Amino acid sequence: MIGRARLPTPPEVYDPQWADQFHRAIDQNLDRAFEGSPNFAPASGYYGSFFDTTTQTAAAINTPYAMKFNNTAEANQTAIVDLTKLTFKYRGTYNIQFSAQLDKASGAQSYIWIWFRLNGSNIANSASKYSISGTTAENIAALNFFVTVKAMDYVQLMWATDDTNTIILAEPSNAFHPGIPSVILTAQSI
Repeated sequence: MIGRARLPTPPEVYDPQWADQFHRAIDQNLDRAFEGSPNFAPASGYYGSFFDTTTQTAAAINTPYAMKFNNTAEANQTAIVDLTKLTFKYRGTYNIQFSAQLDKASGAQSYIWIWFRLNGSNIANSASKYSISGTTAENIAALNFFVTVKAMDYVQLMWATDDTNTIILAEPSNAFHPGIPSVILTAQSI
């Protein structure tokens, strides 16, 4: 049995501060009502920011590889598992964004494809194709995608290339800039 909700008394004239208090009170009461049930997710947002400090390479052409993440900048109820799996403690819809620093170690023009997987299966219509031309031709690939997940689902950021000289480049810091991760991945509940 759920207790009676304690909501703020409405003013005679609309007050934005009252509206904020009202919404917070509703969220808190909903949290208490569903706490302990499967897939419970309190009203506060969940998020994660992850990155990798190593250069990522492909051993073979036209072969899918999961991008790796060896560092967590910040996280609340999301985590990277097995270096590649963005895992969610609670169900919901998340805005997932990434940026990857693409580069060529040598050679002429090549292509790289980047897409999302959910629980090991490709997400339909989530791929992008990028062109890299020439040696040391750094480009940034960036994209965001909405994904609806259940508790303990995982998302992977996948990539493949038609040339093993195409890499996802990480660079250390120097005197005037911080380190450059090979890839940055963020997720935020919406």
